[in-house]
Parts: sequence; structure tokens; C-alpha cells
Amino acid sequence: MECGYKEPVYTIGIVSKSLKVCPATLRIWERKGLIKPTRLGKNRFYSKCDMDRLEHIKELLQKKHINIEGVRQILDTTQCWEVKKCKPKEREVCSVYLKYGKRS
Repeated sequence: MECGYKEPVYTIGIVSKSLKVCPATLRIWERKGLIKPTRLGKNRFYSKCDMDRLEHIKELLQKKHINIEGVRQILDTTQCWEVKKCKPKEREVCSVYLKYGKRS
């Protein structure tokens, strides 16, 4: 069942306010290859799944003090629920886990 997790509906302004980061930060993260929002003309749109990934990126950068290259390597090799050690109940409602972690 698709619950809109991948539907790109949030603008960069909404995402930046929600995550409490400036839009320029989101653009930098995009340029560095940490996130790839949907583009419609010059506008960026983010899905709920993108926002969950961005929250994880922010946590790694700001709370864990990992640099951007380190974050990229972590994201390329390790799933966020493994890094954060999410419990099964948390995974059941996590859009990133639902998109990438469940195996059929």
C-alpha cells in the first residue's frame, strides 16, 4: 500500500522550517550528493521519505559530528535504522525503513 511516502510535495521552504536548517544547507547537501529532491523547473520538492533521510543526515552531521564525506559513506554502506539502532516498533512507522528495509 502506498501511503504517499515517496510523493514529492514539500517545498524547500517547508522542509527547511521543519528541520530547522536554512534552505542553503539543503542545497549544499544536495550538491554534495546526500539527497536528491525531485526537480520541477527550478523548484525542489521533497517527499516524506526524503524528509526522514534529511533528519538522519542532520543528526549525523550535528549530533554525531560526522563530516559530509563520512555521512555519504555511512549512507552508502549502512541503513539509518542500523546506525540509529531503531527498535522494531519504530521501524514499523519509519518511511525510510518501509521504503528500503522491508524484504519481500
